[in-house]
Amino acid sequence: GDEGIDDDFVDDDVEQTSGSVEQWTSANGSTCKSFLIAALSTSFGSVAQCGLLGGLAQFVWSLVRHADALLSHQGSFSRMQIGTDGRVSVSVIFKLMTQANVMARLFVKRHSDLAMCHVAAYYKSYQKAATDVMMLVDASGVEPIIHDDMTTHVCSSVCGSISGLIVIVVGSILSHQRTDNLTDVALVQSMLLAFFFCYTLLFTVMEPLRASIKAIYVCFAQHPQSLSQAFPLIFHRLSRISEANLQ
Repeated sequence: GDEGIDDDFVDDDVEQTSGSVEQWTSANGSTCKSFLIAALSTSFGSVAQCGLLGGLAQFVWSLVRHADALLSHQGSFSRMQIGTDGRVSVSVIFKLMTQANVMARLFVKRHSDLAMCHVAAYYKSYQKAATDVMMLVDASGVEPIIHDDMTTHVCSSVCGSISGLIVIVVGSILSHQRTDNLTDVALVQSMLLAFFFCYTLLFTVMEPLRASIKAIYVCFAQHPQSLSQAFPLIFHRLSRISEANLQ
């Protein structure tokens, strides 16, 4: 059943991609020009949307998982009584949380940064790619694997550590060679700016590593057998975890 779904996704995506490329080529008379137009329109717009909303969507996704853990205890909390003069039920709170959960999931489904895999492979629009990828993730049981991945935390820790060392060096140099014009406030501001720019630069440099790992997860969600030959250990581990999540 899953293989049939994957094949349908692939066939539709390949047909859509081929048709789009042929349309661009026939309209512009040049394959290079058509790809340039695609890069400056669909791809550039998707990168901009991912940069603006992708990180926020991932943060909301993590909050949704925590909310799901709270909602799982609704049965025990809904019978709690608060106060002495009346019974105050907390079911209303859980109803509001459920509605917020649905809205948050819809936002994540349309703006997940995992969409860039399908944007690059099939020239889809950002929201269409995000929706298709999230459907694959939900159907394959890969969602807990993505959330348990430590790549982002490791990259963040490395960037923070290196940036902190650079800030210490910059602060030491400025403090020993400061003049009367360099006040304590200006020194602190300079150190904070140095940390911000160093952290942003280092995290941007490590982004291809994070993107490649996310691409492996999306590849496994869409074509599980594609990893069996190239990465057999990763394939068996992901297969075992995803099968346990689907049960």
